[in-house]
Amino acid sequence: MKNIIFTSILIFAMSKMFSQPAPAHLKYFGFAIVDCGLDDPNDVSTMTNYITEVDTFSNVAQMCVNNYTDTMINRVNLMNAHCVKPIFAISSIFIYLANTNGPSGSNYDLYPNYLARWNTFKANNASILNSNKIEVFYICDEPTWNGVTFGELDTMCALVKADFPNIPIMFIEAYTEVANVQVPTTVDWIGFDHYGIYDPSTDANYLGWFNTLKSRRSTPSQKMFLVFDDEWNSGFWPGGWQPDTMKHVVQNYYNLACADTTIIGMAGFTWPGLSVGWLGARSMPQSVIDKTVQLGKLVKTNYSPCSSSGIENNAEEKKQIKIYPNPAADKLNIWLQQNKEITSVRIYNSIGEMVKTVMLSGDMTTISIADISPGLYYYQAGDRNGNTLNAGKFIKE
Repeated sequence: MKNIIFTSILIFAMSKMFSQPAPAHLKYFGFAIVDCGLDDPNDVSTMTNYITEVDTFSNVAQMCVNNYTDTMINRVNLMNAHCVKPIFAISSIFIYLANTNGPSGSNYDLYPNYLARWNTFKANNASILNSNKIEVFYICDEPTWNGVTFGELDTMCALVKADFPNIPIMFIEAYTEVANVQVPTTVDWIGFDHYGIYDPSTDANYLGWFNTLKSRRSTPSQKMFLVFDDEWNSGFWPGGWQPDTMKHVVQNYYNLACADTTIIGMAGFTWPGLSVGWLGARSMPQSVIDKTVQLGKLVKTNYSPCSSSGIENNAEEKKQIKIYPNPAADKLNIWLQQNKEITSVRIYNSIGEMVKTVMLSGDMTTISIADISPGLYYYQAGDRNGNTLNAGKFIKE
């Protein structure tokens, strides 16, 4: 009987431990290469945007700018409609592969006309370049390893920060260069990548790199950002690890993120697979996916881009607005239940194009949707300053 009681207590304690929200300092959870134009070669489907697969347990996701002439408005709106904000990768605007002289075998230089390229990009994307739409600018990938000088890195960061002071700037360095990296004062978050570590909180090499990079911060306010393993290939892992081992690796990175108050977020590499046999997180065994989803939801409890309180879809949040019927035919009713700060609703189609903006009057507003095509639509309810306070979706019959 004592053993039964002890076991019951232990199971209850463990279930409570793993259902607790993440500590307040751990605010962000997401994945690399969610919207970067990569079609996972490990499945038969054609897909290059995976936001519908990660939105329930992510609040950030990497989105890549491929060219300075890109118009990103629809892609950003679509991600926002899923209550996720971009880790906005913008290095292609500023730097190009010049030669092979960098430590990685690649050396990137600033475009001579980088300022003109940046101004063109800003003009094409003015409506989404604000802190309500973009979570963080990912300025450069492994800059020191890829031959980007401190002067070049500082130039990029200072320019972006001057134009958008309210949007954080981050970069991830290669572990081999953490002792050499210089961090501009305009950077807000930094991290490094190294793979094949089972438990970073007990691995002496990993902790050495982590503490070295932390010591390289130029201001104490700069936060650390963890890149964690959630992918697998047969030759990558020591000792013949199998894919289901990754559920322990993800948990171990989460434990480290919870224990260190300088860590503001964590992102997995990578959601889609990079090549045949290199499995991304989406191709992991179900036990690994379940662990990833569990931990992501714990972090997302601290912050949802679609919630003024930071908690998405809790009981109080649902009281803010009700949109019905769903599915709807010709008319849609928008009922404000408690939150009088909501003044407008924006409606987007399935590829992120805004099809309708509705200004609300009183507690109930009825609008015609007869002019939009049947299909799935997303809405964002916002205040007069453009902040999103609630979001959801409906079907037009």
